[in-house]
Amino acid sequence: MPVLILIAFLVIAYLDATHLWQKKSWRELAVMGVVWCLGLALSLALALNLPVPSPAQILARVFGPVTEWLTRLIG
Repeated sequence: MPVLILIAFLVIAYLDATHLWQKKSWRELAVMGVVWCLGLALSLALALNLPVPSPAQILARVFGPVTEWLTRLIG
């Protein structure tokens, strides 16, 4: 399964990156590279049954102190 995921991501990267490279769209190519890497890492982690942190936990950590501060400010 991880090999199929890797092949699929390489095909997607080849198809998209060559078009962006020819148009010299460097910013779009950089963003595509970052998103591509994140997607590949997440896909491989899920395929290998590795623990993947929930985005809700990350958001709760980030916005938890802000929510407490606003509650104290308003309440």
